[in-house]
Amino acid sequence: MYELEKETYLGNTKNIFKTREGIAVVETEYQNKVYEGWHSHNNAHITLFLKGGTTEKRKNFSETVGPGSLLFYHSDELHLNQNTLLPSRNINIEIEENLLKELFISEAQIEKSIQNSVHAKSLILKIFKESQAADHFTNDNVKMLFAQLSNTNEHLERFEKSPFWVKSLKELLNDCWNENPNLNELAQILNLNPISISKHFPRYFGCTLGEYMRRIKINRSLSLIHSNEINLTEVALECGFADQSHFIRTFKNQTGFLPKQFQKL
Repeated sequence: MYELEKETYLGNTKNIFKTREGIAVVETEYQNKVYEGWHSHNNAHITLFLKGGTTEKRKNFSETVGPGSLLFYHSDELHLNQNTLLPSRNINIEIEENLLKELFISEAQIEKSIQNSVHAKSLILKIFKESQAADHFTNDNVKMLFAQLSNTNEHLERFEKSPFWVKSLKELLNDCWNENPNLNELAQILNLNPISISKHFPRYFGCTLGEYMRRIKINRSLSLIHSNEINLTEVALECGFADQSHFIRTFKNQTGFLPKQFQKL
């Protein structure tokens, strides 16, 4: 068992970007088998799996994760990884304790914020994109995007206190993620007035119905886009987009990447 210093991971560091305030964006790849014992990291961090996967073990749980999976690690939290699929690649957003104090954010709040995983993945990919083409504005842009990620707690708290139909609507939308339901269809299924959904949706979901559905579709595409068995046109259709051009525009808007750029990561 050992503790890894800041900005250090078991795999090979492919790229690293650091802001002045204490956010590090570290792209890590795993081409060969690495240490599989218990270890921890000096700083808290969020990991988004781009390619491959692993069996993640903590003190109280174990789970298998793959492309599109999102995990949070507290500072000094013991964990281990086994049966890693090679090659694997991750994006790690590492946060220094001093920045959390400056922003009055706790590690628990960051952990909670990624429960809104669809939006969190979008913001993490935008942070990663910013870090790849660093210029005069990148430092501030990364900090602003991280602040948006932290602020998702407000909508999560509203969602947790929402009427029962809101949770039923979320389940329904996630079940029909590759379709394009309209307000009337949703209202009929839930036995609600369409005006009720229209009026309250942004309050509990933090966006419009169309934006939420686009986020879900792009989220689903993240696990498909690196598959060797399906091309981008098929990904677009399988995820419910009318055509590839619509998929490309939406993917770029949500992540900052063109699908072909993301596919090459």
